Amino acid sequence: MEKTVGKKNKIRTKRSIRTKIMVMTTVIVIGVMLVCTAIMQYSMQHLTESILLDVLQPMAGQSAKAVESNIHLMADRMMSLAADSRLAGAQTQAAVLSEARNTYEFYGIGLYDLNGKAVKRDGEIYDSLAETEWFALLQETDNLTIADPLITEQYVGVPMAMPVKTDGATSAYLVGVYKYDMLSDVLGAIHIGQSGMALILNEEGKVVGHPEEAVVRQAVNIYDLDTAESAHQIFDRMITRETGSAEGIVNGQESYVAFCPIRGTRWSFAVEVPKTDYMESTEMALDTTKKGTFVTLAAALFAIWIVTTVISGQLKRAIVRMNDLADGDLRSEVEVMKSGDEVEILSKSLKTTIESINRYITEIQNVLDNISRGNLNVSADGDYKGDFVVVKQSLTQIIVSLNQMMKQINDTAHRLNDTAQNMGTQSEELHRAAMNQTDAMEGLNAEVKNIRDNLNHVTENTKETRERAAGIAEQIAGGSSKMQELKEAMEAIERNAEDITKISKLIEGISQQTNILALNASVEAARAGEAGRGFAVVAEEVRNLAGQSSEAAKSTVDMIETASALIKHGAKLTMETSDYLEEISRGSAAVTEIADRLSETVQVQEASLRQITERMEDISAVTQENLQCAGNTADASVELGKESEKLEELLEKFRFH
Repeated sequence: MEKTVGKKNKIRTKRSIRTKIMVMTTVIVIGVMLVCTAIMQYSMQHLTESILLDVLQPMAGQSAKAVESNIHLMADRMMSLAADSRLAGAQTQAAVLSEARNTYEFYGIGLYDLNGKAVKRDGEIYDSLAETEWFALLQETDNLTIADPLITEQYVGVPMAMPVKTDGATSAYLVGVYKYDMLSDVLGAIHIGQSGMALILNEEGKVVGHPEEAVVRQAVNIYDLDTAESAHQIFDRMITRETGSAEGIVNGQESYVAFCPIRGTRWSFAVEVPKTDYMESTEMALDTTKKGTFVTLAAALFAIWIVTTVISGQLKRAIVRMNDLADGDLRSEVEVMKSGDEVEILSKSLKTTIESINRYITEIQNVLDNISRGNLNVSADGDYKGDFVVVKQSLTQIIVSLNQMMKQINDTAHRLNDTAQNMGTQSEELHRAAMNQTDAMEGLNAEVKNIRDNLNHVTENTKETRERAAGIAEQIAGGSSKMQELKEAMEAIERNAEDITKISKLIEGISQQTNILALNASVEAARAGEAGRGFAVVAEEVRNLAGQSSEAAKSTVDMIETASALIKHGAKLTMETSDYLEEISRGSAAVTEIADRLSETVQVQEASLRQITERMEDISAVTQENLQCAGNTADASVELGKESEKLEELLEKFRFH
């Protein structure tokens, strides 16, 4: 039992509310921290980029202006030197150049004719301008021209040329090579981040200005220094003298670049700052935030752990008591925890619940004890609340039902005793009735046998009747056939009589015509006188013959009409005879059909009689069983009477409402 409880407690510990709260809190806090950190990192990076790009652009512009200022300063010097009238005299040119070189920061200065050939020189400078790439631009613009740095073994200088005017026309070119310090000082003074730098490019992308002079000496092209596509896109914008800023990968690292053209030159000024220079502080701030968040998380989790441990311990004690209650322990006290929160309410509710259940169960136990002792005159009178009212109602209903049931059983026991006595009397009567039924079945079997014999005779007579009816039907069919032939012969005779009548009438008509002709002949003979007397005699004889023929024809017609009437009467009699024969034939067929149905009915009756015989045998067997059962019932009624008396004795122990 202790092992089982320990196992349950272990399972509850794994699934405790403390663990759930800790896991949930940790997940939520870490999730919030990660989301906030991601938002902060994105915001700070975006803010840093925006600020840096906004700052770099003006800084690049200001630096470009500083370069422009130096260039303008040098240009002003060159313009003042070019305007010096002493350059017009061959004797004073060398003095002017030497004075300018000693006064200003020139590596060398010289005066050149319009073809670029040196007239006077002081210091290290070009032997001839015709060999330079920018001389054509100087001739074309006929104005101040600044060339790309001049690189020699001794120095790196910035060449600058100015036309010398005489009477408004260019007579020579003044060229000076300034020290590179005028650019390197400006570029070196620009400090952006830890590794940010400024540089100057010409229109071909060549680095003409760099904080490190060695890079300028190498005369490298910026496209060769960095082959990244994003860097080339930025370089393309720079050499086209565009003003702007961009973000991309320069020198293998993500950088911010701002650029703008240097007015008065073919150069572009650019400021490049790696992202890492400014994101280090951002990353440091983010790391500090993360560390602070983790420390806060640990402190919060520790505080939550303490609170949840207290709550979990209180809940465990309540759960243990609930488990004891589930195991049937209703006597142990419930400790009310004075925590002032839901746990205290839970423990009070648990105590009230157990006390109520104790009260209910005690009363139910009392009621059941009385019922077990046979006392049904009890009731549940306690104060039940909530769903326990249903328990009270059910218990009361059980008591009422038991009272009703036991009373009914008592009444039933009395009736059962009476019934047992009645069953004894009825079983004797049933035995006698079964004996009488057996005798009746034997007499009925004899009657059935007689009926079966009579049905056999009826079957034989029916067969003979059907055979004779079939013979009569054949004879009637033959008579009908002969009568049909006679009917057809009479009809033929009647048609011949009609033809003879027509011929007789024709003969009568001919006799009348002959009589008329004879009369006419007699009239003509009388007119002829003595000559026609012989013809008159012949006409008289013809008339007499015609009269006789007419009478004979009339007699023939009368005889034929009489014969026709007789023939029609005979035909009518023949048809009636034929109809009678058909009626007789149909009657004979009906007799045959009746004989067939009678035969079938007799067969059905025979089958039914056989089934009746079988059923009679079954009934006879059942009668024998009834006879035996009647005896058994008599014995059972005696036993039932004894058991009912015992039941009445048992019921006398119960007390009812």
